[in-house]
Amino acid sequence: MAVTVERSDGVATVLVDNPPVNALDDPTLIGLRQAAENLAADPDVRAVVLTGSGGRVFLAGADLRSLAPALGPDADGGEMEHHVFLTGPAFAAWSELPQPAIAAVGGDALGGGLEFALCCDLIVADPGVRIGLPEVNLGLMPGGGGTQRLARRIGLGRALELVLFGRVLDAGQAHELGIVSRVSDEGQTLEEALQLAERLAALPAVAVQSAKRAIRAGSDQGMAEGLARERGLFLEVAASADAREGATAFLEKRKPSFRHR
Repeated sequence: MAVTVERSDGVATVLVDNPPVNALDDPTLIGLRQAAENLAADPDVRAVVLTGSGGRVFLAGADLRSLAPALGPDADGGEMEHHVFLTGPAFAAWSELPQPAIAAVGGDALGGGLEFALCCDLIVADPGVRIGLPEVNLGLMPGGGGTQRLARRIGLGRALELVLFGRVLDAGQAHELGIVSRVSDEGQTLEEALQLAERLAALPAVAVQSAKRAIRAGSDQGMAEGLARERGLFLEVAASADAREGATAFLEKRKPSFRHR
């Protein structure tokens, strides 16, 4: 299975193991959604840690090799709509977890990987990882909540600069901007995330979960409308000629030649 869950002393550790880059393909998205829904209903779980196997990549976004044929003006749009249909509920299930959730980012979190980490309340990152939403460099845009959750986490101005230029940050820069909560010692990301989760699990669950709901309620005003607008725009961009060119260039390991249409 691509997604496994282990429980110990009030802490659930969710591991994504989908080599080589932990891509958010259909089975992984379904597994992540099911894991979150099961954990949300488990009163014995008081904190959740999300991590990926392999070390090099935390989670990757959609697998462009499988989605490339669904991009561009000649596609019928059905495959991209199917992907969005799975992505939205999976991300929402994690964002709506009653328990505090910590993303242990021991590898690069780019595109969908960062978008998923942003669904968690805290992000602990290894000092050597890269973090960002570089979709515009492929002729696309974030479509998994990145335009909404990043702006709410670090502010509109900073989010605009990162998304519009597709900037990729190191862990220290991401920490300075407030994307990352803590930078761990090298190779100790999961251990530090688990330590934080254990501390949270030892606190009174009613108080912790109520505090989370209160903070989220204040920051998520208009989130549903924003996410719906993002999904619609994402599908429009995915149907552009430049989206097809960006995906093709990525797979062919060359610089894309955009025509702005």
